[in-house]
Amino acid sequence: MKPMVITNALIVPMTERPQSFKGYVKIKEGLIAEVGGGEPEQLGKDEAPMDAGGCVLMPGLINAHTHLYQVLLRAVWEDLPLFPWLKRIYGVARALRPEHLYAGSLLGCVEAIKSGVTTVCEHNFLNPHPGCAKESVRAIRESGLRAVFARTIMDSGEIVPECVKESPEQAFRQIEELIGGERETSAHQETSRLAFRTGPNTPPINTTPDLLKEIIRFARDKAIGISAHVAESRAVVEYAHEKHGEGGVVTFLQDFGIPGPDSIFAHCVHLSGAEIAILKATDTSVSHNPVSNMMLGDGVAPVVEMLRAGVNVALGTDGAASNHSQDFFETMKAASLLQKVHHQNAGIIDSYTVLKMATVCGARALGLSSVCGTVEAGKRADLILVRMDTAHTQPVNDLFSQLVHCVKASDVDTVIVDGEVLMRNRQLTEFDERQVIEEAKKANVDLMQRLASLSS
Repeated sequence: MKPMVITNALIVPMTERPQSFKGYVKIKEGLIAEVGGGEPEQLGKDEAPMDAGGCVLMPGLINAHTHLYQVLLRAVWEDLPLFPWLKRIYGVARALRPEHLYAGSLLGCVEAIKSGVTTVCEHNFLNPHPGCAKESVRAIRESGLRAVFARTIMDSGEIVPECVKESPEQAFRQIEELIGGERETSAHQETSRLAFRTGPNTPPINTTPDLLKEIIRFARDKAIGISAHVAESRAVVEYAHEKHGEGGVVTFLQDFGIPGPDSIFAHCVHLSGAEIAILKATDTSVSHNPVSNMMLGDGVAPVVEMLRAGVNVALGTDGAASNHSQDFFETMKAASLLQKVHHQNAGIIDSYTVLKMATVCGARALGLSSVCGTVEAGKRADLILVRMDTAHTQPVNDLFSQLVHCVKASDVDTVIVDGEVLMRNRQLTEFDERQVIEEAKKANVDLMQRLASLSS
């Protein structure tokens, strides 16, 4: 990997305090080797220069919760609340094949890259065939993105098809195979861009108490983290109360030791003050998914309350089936504006806090704080260049506000992961974008036909 020097950049390092400065970044062997102001004194003979004039250089964005393959289900089921929508999503399992997961996940990765995302947490929960998770992993690996792959489990639920209900033994065996496969694939590499988690998909509506006990035991034994959908709708909270006598989903999960520093809870829309305190006390992270929550009419997550309590809150898009896109700049803007209108207080959350949620907090949530999330020497070179010389971003009066509220995904010029350029001048370097789109369209047609035949 050839050393690189990015020059003439407006750097937003996201370290400690809000700041920006004109400077350069040197990259060597996939690492940020040096960050400095002004111009580098001299370039090494092997250092490839990259002029970032007109661009902000910042950490790559971290999508803490998504379902990549769901780009195939974009705008298929509209105007439905969570449970009726879930019934349809779970029903996809009866038609879903590994090749659908590969084509959809690869297109999801392409969309993520073009939105400035360098790390994703893929929450995988439909596995009617062993190859489904493997093909998702293959797509992510080929994309070049950094990822945490959360292979989750369901063993119960009226709306869950039998083909995706699993015993702990079945699921754990497949997770071990995924981990082993990555170990073999990355054996010749200095570092791996892929890590794994497990978890209950949406407790307690599709996981029994016995499964929860086994999940936490397995996660601790394998030293991997947990990912779960938590308290996304009032209906889930009511289920926890009616079936288990618990006041909320977080209190229910606490009985099994699920909250913790290696756990990320997606959504957390309906929490009590006591549950927010549990998240803080256990150092559990949250992925706030504002666009998905609005689309499904779930409600507004208590983001401000969690932040004030010291809970680590990251950001996620969720899948395109409940968001329509993987646009992370749209997610940042929605996260900002939703809290302002909900509290009827324009100053309730500031732009730099939202940028932290999209970078620093995402890295912490996924256990990657030593790897990415900031622009500083010693971190892996996961960086993006964002054009700030467009009609909708000029003039720049408040850089942080305009990164959150003005920039569009289409303004992302360059994406670098582990020192490898995945996109330059809006052009993917490793893929034929049109071919990826065409293959995903074919997979969509096949999936829709299979679904139609099941209902006829």
